[in-house]
Amino acid sequence: MSKVTFSEMNIDSKVLQSLDDMGFVHPTEIQEVAIPLLSSTDKDFVGQAQTGTGKTAAFVIPLLQKIDYKKKGVQALILAPTRELAVQVENEIGKLGKHTGVRSICIYGGTGYEKQVRSLKRENPHIAVGTPGRVIDLINKGILKLDTASFCVLDEADEMLNMGFFEDVQTILDLFNAKRQLVMFSATMPRQILSLIKKSFNDYELVQIKNKSLSNDDIEQKYFVVRDRHHKEALARLIDNAPDIYALVFCRTRIETREVGDDLKKRGYSVEVLHGEMSQNERDHSMRKFKDKTVTIMVCTDVAARGIDVINLTHVFNYGLPQDNESYVHRTGRTGRAGMKGKAFTIVGPKAVFALRRIEKHINKKIDFAKLPSVKELKNKIVSKELESAVQILEAIQLKGDEFKSDEAFEMFEGQFKDMEKDELLKLMFTWKFNKILRHYNNLSDIESISNDRSGGGRSRSGGSSARGPRGSRGGSGGGSRSRGNFRGSRSESGGSAGGRSRSSNSKSRSTGRHH
Repeated sequence: MSKVTFSEMNIDSKVLQSLDDMGFVHPTEIQEVAIPLLSSTDKDFVGQAQTGTGKTAAFVIPLLQKIDYKKKGVQALILAPTRELAVQVENEIGKLGKHTGVRSICIYGGTGYEKQVRSLKRENPHIAVGTPGRVIDLINKGILKLDTASFCVLDEADEMLNMGFFEDVQTILDLFNAKRQLVMFSATMPRQILSLIKKSFNDYELVQIKNKSLSNDDIEQKYFVVRDRHHKEALARLIDNAPDIYALVFCRTRIETREVGDDLKKRGYSVEVLHGEMSQNERDHSMRKFKDKTVTIMVCTDVAARGIDVINLTHVFNYGLPQDNESYVHRTGRTGRAGMKGKAFTIVGPKAVFALRRIEKHINKKIDFAKLPSVKELKNKIVSKELESAVQILEAIQLKGDEFKSDEAFEMFEGQFKDMEKDELLKLMFTWKFNKILRHYNNLSDIESISNDRSGGGRSRSGGSSARGPRGSRGGSGGGSRSRGNFRGSRSESGGSAGGRSRSSNSKSRSTGRHH
């Protein structure tokens, strides 16, 4: 956390008041560099930082200071990959701009046009936040006009690319006038993003917040090698072994999401699912239940999970490997936020272990091989958890004494067992309560892959397999640079993607790029 405070950053007093209302004192690294830079320059801007580092406030605060509140018409357009993320960004505008008088609107697909069209016409928003598809629809209908817009922000640009919005984004950018300021934030910089920067960005500032790895050091990362047919059982055991769990379970497909969610529900877990085939009302319902912790486990696809704004997740589970390395970064970045610790556990089959090496190399960090909790550990955990509940009931009975009222059916229950010996009664209660689940564990005692060593998974026990990739030097040591150049031919001291001359600083990298 920065030692600088927001009050020392020459931020508008009304925005400072909002930050104080929200309890924020110190900026994150990306905020410390990006806010003063974006507030003082009209140059295009590219910011790269890990998921969960406060990128939204990094561009919203400067926008709030540049908006002309007396002027009519949309002055800034913010593009987000999903409806959930767009809503999250617009909510942040409302919170940060609470005392400024800013008007904003969120436009997205999956719902009717009427309310969004009415809001655009009646409210004259200063800022529009939306998904690319609906934005283009409203532009084509002549409802959303960009002739007064001077700012365009691409939030989570790499995710928009992954979701196939690249051409839509390019179409929207081409509609802006030449004097607009174009701002991009992205966790990763794949090739197509670099191509977009080269084509559409003019004389731009580049800020990169790079740690030693693309992965948060507050996240404990492990993988478990399990026979493919036992992945659901492995997931259940990891959940059973985690106290007070609040987790996302990532699956690759909608079908897999439904299957995993149904399996967990049958096992008695508090679960909701989130995938692309659900209606908007169903998605909203699932999100509300997860955010208010009515349910503590959400099974979802990568696309559906974008915009889930939860900072206190204890676990992220990868049910199999994600589609690509960048998706792994985004998934694991959901936990370990705001200085909290988190766990990212990946369940893979024997044949998929080799792909983990590519992920390790990409994030420049070792993912530790681990064994599932033993059957004995799980049995003890389950019994202990139930005993905690039983003790709470017993304490309530003892506290009320003779005033404790049982249902009249208790007499039948008492008559059945009152003559039993204590030992017999304990055995009966234990078998009655636990026999089914304990027998289940006995019947599936060994579900982990016996071919782990042959697949390469066993090498991670001693760390040998990862030493060549993840522990090698890719990127900087957390140091940064300011360099002049562009993304090609990267050899800056920070290990960032910008080429050219560099001057090191402590933890942030700032570069100036020029479109050629």
